[in-house]
Amino acid sequence: MKGNVIGFDADANSGAISGYDGKRYDFAALDWHGAKRPSHGDLIDFVPQGQQATQIYLIEPEFVRPSLAHFYFSPSGRISRSQYWLHYILPVFVISVILSVISGIAQVNDNQGIAITFNFLYGLFSLLTLWPGIAVLIKRIHDRDKSGWLVLLPIVPVVLMIIAAIAGIAGGSIYESWVVIVTLAVVLVAIAIWFFVEFGCMRGTIGANRYGPDPVDER
Repeated sequence: MKGNVIGFDADANSGAISGYDGKRYDFAALDWHGAKRPSHGDLIDFVPQGQQATQIYLIEPEFVRPSLAHFYFSPSGRISRSQYWLHYILPVFVISVILSVISGIAQVNDNQGIAITFNFLYGLFSLLTLWPGIAVLIKRIHDRDKSGWLVLLPIVPVVLMIIAAIAGIAGGSIYESWVVIVTLAVVLVAIAIWFFVEFGCMRGTIGANRYGPDPVDER
């Protein structure tokens, strides 16, 4: 029989299920078969024995491949490492390199018209990929079962660096300002390394998490 978890008490190792037959069943953690701890709303399949539920299996929600619009513009849901690298990072990198190379060749050949055109296209491409880059990264952060607000973390040292530079120029304390800026730059590099390892290299949560089903089929 199918049902939903009403609640689970970790201290007592017991919980309750609302069955699709309209009845309530109690269960013990010993009868739970799932990759994560029972939580309210979990869809499960179980065998009723009187008022007790046994052989309880978590029914994982099925991952639905996102549309192009959802993948590039929506911050909701999860994506896998392969989707992140192959469907976003690689295409953006290749297009950026192509535009930069053509612009560089044009400048070497003193063809300023083409150079200016492709510099403009590069700037436009960077602007157009700004939000998709944020949305895609948020979904990758979600895959690690972390809040998407972490995407703002690298901005903090950058803003503080700008404030330190303005304060240094206005107050005439250039040396002190540069010490703060260099320190914040080191912090920014550390954050960038952590982002690369955590969200670029690490596997996402096994099974469903609070942001959606596991995109295991896409790994």
